[in-house]
Amino acid sequence: MDSQTDAKRAMRELVDEVQRVAEQASKLAKQAAQDVGQLWKGPAVAPKPEQSPTDTIRELAKLRDEGHITEDEFQTKKRELLERI
Repeated sequence: MDSQTDAKRAMRELVDEVQRVAEQASKLAKQAAQDVGQLWKGPAVAPKPEQSPTDTIRELAKLRDEGHITEDEFQTKKRELLERI
């Protein structure tokens, strides 16, 4: 390969990298604007209605089964919830 071909390839790679960086900067700017908007006006969603203890236990069991919480954490919270019934 000659130096002109190498220079063209390097220039294409540079342009590609600049485009990737610009796209990432655009995404970050949009996210920052959304974050600032949330801080300014608060959450855009309505608060979640209160769940029944049994629904919450089902969700906790799913978290346990997926490995997000331990069996001990599940049993402790389950006891707390069942005491509310």
